[in-house]
Amino acid sequence: MAYIFLSHSHADKPFARKLAANLRSNGHSVWIDEAEINIGDSLIGKIREGLDKVDYVCALLSKSSIDSQWVQKELDIASNREIDEKRVMVLPLLISDVELPGFLRGKFYGDFRDEGRYEEVFEALLRAVGGGNKVNEASASEIEALRIALSHAQEQVDAHQRAAKRAENAAFRAKSTGLKEAIADANRNFPHHATINNTYAFEVADSPITLDYLLWAIAKAARKGAHPLDALISLTNQWEDVESMLQAYSEMVERS
Repeated sequence: MAYIFLSHSHADKPFARKLAANLRSNGHSVWIDEAEINIGDSLIGKIREGLDKVDYVCALLSKSSIDSQWVQKELDIASNREIDEKRVMVLPLLISDVELPGFLRGKFYGDFRDEGRYEEVFEALLRAVGGGNKVNEASASEIEALRIALSHAQEQVDAHQRAAKRAENAAFRAKSTGLKEAIADANRNFPHHATINNTYAFEVADSPITLDYLLWAIAKAARKGAHPLDALISLTNQWEDVESMLQAYSEMVERS
């Protein structure tokens, strides 16, 4: 697989896009300005960075590109690399009737001027850059197998979610009336805590502990060094309930 820079003018963008797509479908990576340069980037900086990374530069030669100062800069940089590295790097591709620049006249060029010979010339280009691996399109049977696999996976996810909801409902039903009322109040104020409160809210010495209250108590203890809840939880040995609630909260934060 080769990394290929397409040096072209804006007027030749349709051909450049077609060539880029064909190269990618054959396993090659392509540097083309519209895909690599973002708003605010230094144009010459990004182009030079691209030219420093690639294996080959395909020069799309047309009247527009030969007159383009940007294309001339790109080919100057690529030609210097070719000389320094003592290997073929610049690949001239003729896409309209123009005279090749002097420094390219000694090179054999790919002649894309005749649309009817596109595939033939493209195959020659592939040989020049090292073949690549054809990215085959999925067959109808492969697509159907993938659809079935995705459908099965979605069924598994749905079943897991239903089981989790049943467990949440069972845990909520087992709570005392006072704790259920405290959970309802907390869920109205902090609806995103509802799943955790419904399952993990607990009581310490008849005092309901919902997630918002626990987080408030922890923050207050961090500021002042202690909170009465610490002593109550230690007295009733309910640190496991605290750990379960905080673990569920941590997982919720990570998913969001």
